Amino acid sequence: MLVAQAHGAVGVAAAAAGGLAHLFTLAAPIEFGSRAYVFAGAMAVLYLGTAALVWFGVRGGAGLSRLCALLYVLRPRFCGLVFDLMRTEEFRAHFARRRDGGAAGPGR
Repeated sequence: MLVAQAHGAVGVAAAAAGGLAHLFTLAAPIEFGSRAYVFAGAMAVLYLGTAALVWFGVRGGAGLSRLCALLYVLRPRFCGLVFDLMRTEEFRAHFARRRDGGAAGPGR
């Protein structure tokens, strides 16, 4: 599912950005406060968690997916694609199957 993959990619990027910022500023005269790392970690957890919820079709995944997709507004073409995918019947059915006790996950 492209929506889950997009959220997962953002989560990995947030985690990598926090780690790389720490790594590259160890010997530099610049210093980030602890809040910067907490923010990067929280973003990573939010986006990776949302990706997992959407991937497995868990109930709250659709709402969190819409919340997380607000970040994509900065990229209008990509934002339009993600929101169009979230409006499809297939996306809604992905979460409905899970509630009905059916198999969840892409392609099931």
